[in-house]
Amino acid sequence: MITQDQKRISSLDGLRGISICAVMLAHAAHQFGWTQAAPRILRYSVAIGGYLGVSVFFVISGFLITKLLLKELEQSGTVNLKYFYRRRAVRILPASLFYIAVILLFGKASLAQATYAITFTTTYWYDFAYKPLQQLWSLSVEEQFYLFWPVIFCFGIKYAKRYCWLIMFVSPVLRIVLRSSGTLDVSHVAPCIADILMAGCLLAIYEVPVRAFVKRHLTSGAAFSVLCVFSTASGLLLIERGWVLLWGPLAGLLAVTIAAAIERRDAILNRGPLVWIGLISYSLYLWQQPFLCFDGPFDNFPTRICLTFAAAFASYALIEQPALKIFALKGTETRLKESRNPCITDS
Repeated sequence: MITQDQKRISSLDGLRGISICAVMLAHAAHQFGWTQAAPRILRYSVAIGGYLGVSVFFVISGFLITKLLLKELEQSGTVNLKYFYRRRAVRILPASLFYIAVILLFGKASLAQATYAITFTTTYWYDFAYKPLQQLWSLSVEEQFYLFWPVIFCFGIKYAKRYCWLIMFVSPVLRIVLRSSGTLDVSHVAPCIADILMAGCLLAIYEVPVRAFVKRHLTSGAAFSVLCVFSTASGLLLIERGWVLLWGPLAGLLAVTIAAAIERRDAILNRGPLVWIGLISYSLYLWQQPFLCFDGPFDNFPTRICLTFAAAFASYALIEQPALKIFALKGTETRLKESRNPCITDS
């Protein structure tokens, strides 16, 4: 469901809320005594559910960024790279750099670990990252996507489509090659999971036929529920079994699920707590790590989760939103000036 101002898709905020809750549950699972005695499949489900949550974030990012680029191409025939990069920097850097600065100030990260975080390369050094900064692996994946994808668009939509399908083929092959060479964990390395982002990009590119299909077959409550259960169960099975070749089709299935969610008008995804959680999900993603992943003086889950939400809301209200408002005030004039020197495109 698209909100009245057409700036946000509220159901996607609801999905973000579900996804970040899955991530936090996975990270906080050791706080629950029952997890040690729980069946192996349940422990795996909680852990893998967190990774599925990250995958949903990737698909949504690919979808929304590509929609913005497509809209810009449609309206002006160009992609303004400077404006795009400035917008992404304002959206991502203030909150993340503040969080990194706090961790480096009060923590004990090495110079190399600090470098991974600041340069957004944790995706390649996940096992060596400082634990309070380890979650930045997924942010580094997205930052590299933001860096290259608009440049690809500068060559035209046809080229962008070909690039998407190429990545959908190459990433699974790369996962298999690295695993067979002894690199067992390929789930945090950007080139190995780029097809998850590309699934979201393809959803935006083929949005009209996909949404038409979804409206015909997947908008009912029963069909949507079956789709969600099937997507989740498939993800748990494929990731737990390590069937890395099929992660790309799984990303496509998640993309269809997200397309169906956009058409939903139910209160769960479009109003209420999950939407609010989705709005602050970026700050929750940053600040949950130190509160939920470590033993310490506040060693009980209710206190930890309250502290997580308090820190996240403070980051959202005092850092994220003020930065975006300042950018919005200056953005129109700046963009008009820079539009005189856009990159060349052919659609």
